Amino acid sequence: MIIFDTAPTGHTLILLELPGAWADFTSENPDGASCLGPSFALKSNQQRYNKVVSRLRDSAQTTFYLVSRAEGSSLKEAARSSEELNELGMKNQRLYINGLFKALDKGDLFSLKVQALADEQLSAIPAYLRKLPLETFPLLPYNVLGIEKLRSLLHPELQKQILGALINKEAKFDPGLAGLDDLVKQITDHQNHGLIMTMGKGGVGKTIAASAIAVLLARKGFEVHLTTTDPAAHVQDFINQLSDLPDHLTIDRIDPKVETQRYIDKVLSQKDEKMDDEGKKLLLEDLKSAYTEEVAVFHAFSKVINDAKRKFVVMDTAPTGHTLLLLDTAGSYHREVLRNTTLNASRIKTPYMALQDHELSKVLLISLPETTPMREAASLQEDLKRAGIVPYAWIINQSLSMLPAITDPLLRSRAAAEVEIIQKIENTLAENTFGIPFIPEKNLLPALHDMHTTVLNQT
Repeated sequence: MIIFDTAPTGHTLILLELPGAWADFTSENPDGASCLGPSFALKSNQQRYNKVVSRLRDSAQTTFYLVSRAEGSSLKEAARSSEELNELGMKNQRLYINGLFKALDKGDLFSLKVQALADEQLSAIPAYLRKLPLETFPLLPYNVLGIEKLRSLLHPELQKQILGALINKEAKFDPGLAGLDDLVKQITDHQNHGLIMTMGKGGVGKTIAASAIAVLLARKGFEVHLTTTDPAAHVQDFINQLSDLPDHLTIDRIDPKVETQRYIDKVLSQKDEKMDDEGKKLLLEDLKSAYTEEVAVFHAFSKVINDAKRKFVVMDTAPTGHTLLLLDTAGSYHREVLRNTTLNASRIKTPYMALQDHELSKVLLISLPETTPMREAASLQEDLKRAGIVPYAWIINQSLSMLPAITDPLLRSRAAAEVEIIQKIENTLAENTFGIPFIPEKNLLPALHDMHTTVLNQT
């Protein structure tokens, strides 16, 4: 039995498409060349590619487990994954809903609201997922780390034993985290333009953080452009939750497929008159490589960075792997420019240098108050620092410990467990730390905005 814990959706779907694409290419271009080398080199492995595709499509040999939370955006992403897997002929799928909350204190209105929201989201599960076998796993008051707690995931009795020991302890918490309104004030006290990038692993809340920051900036009267490099981002979904948009806010997305086609068209138009048919064919094949997408997205990314010299640009980035590829492309371009220029290097400003400019660019690392997301963000921070990019702040999303009034014992145990993680982030990892409280609302952005408005009115 082989078990793959895969990368986020976009990476995984590209990986699953490759064996079929290579097999098709070797059949259609027996004598041609590709970005991976001559066709005969691929053809020698064609039997292996065909076997891979066959096994992935064979329901007796391969099962795809789509893992989601009981949240609208997470379920929407799972539905997109399911649909694309079906199109690839990989139809043996199951759906796992993780972290499903059931209130223990029926007198705690907050916990009842959390449960009601999860139940509502599950009842409105996308149609594409309803046909899949479904299994749910409960929200536990502890991180599933270590053999005993991992085993408890599948054993309700063991869960009860661990839960009983935890809820009998007095849970104390209140980390005193500042909110996003404090972050926006801190930034705008010193500048009226710049690039703000939310980074982190998939599912930690980069999109809601970016959307909320963009709206708060625009409501202060600043010109703001909100964009994303994440193919699976839901920026527009969050923005659509608002009854009225700030006048100074513009929104778009850097769509990898659109940008790639735009880049290919541009290159072909520049080369068209100078090449014969065979040359054009080889060029087009070369432009179908995965690297072309990286370059195309980088071109759009560079334009956005340039816009940040006269307005605020808030960018919701793709999950870590995609983002590091983009930064690597920026670094490669930077080195190429310096190597080939005849100008004084001090007069050149590449996108890579803009990202290293602490005054212009603010990188915000988004994490949940849990061990694994914290470690992922810390690893990303080290990668960024090696590239000369120092994160401006960490944002802790979905924090229960920012809500001291909750009484449900399960939620209080989780809130208390957050404190040690948040303190580690504040004391050893972050220059600045801000928080977004757990919000049991379907429309997160209006609820978060109302929360900030209340705080501003009180102060």
